[in-house]
Amino acid sequence: GVLGKTIRGKVANTSAELATIILDEVEVAAVPGEAFGPSGYLRFSYATSDEDIVEGIGRIKKLLSE
Repeated sequence: GVLGKTIRGKVANTSAELATIILDEVEVAAVPGEAFGPSGYLRFSYATSDEDIVEGIGRIKKLLSE
């Protein structure tokens, strides 16, 4: 998993911290699982175009693979 790892010099110990890092670094919004109960998960809205979804996923994938 990603939690507990360093991403661009920032440690994501919780899904809330991971959501903040993703927003700050690649400008993709995510809602931490804690907002809905279980921690360790992220939620994303898919109420946008397919192209925007693919772009957002690509940004997150690139960030997490660095």
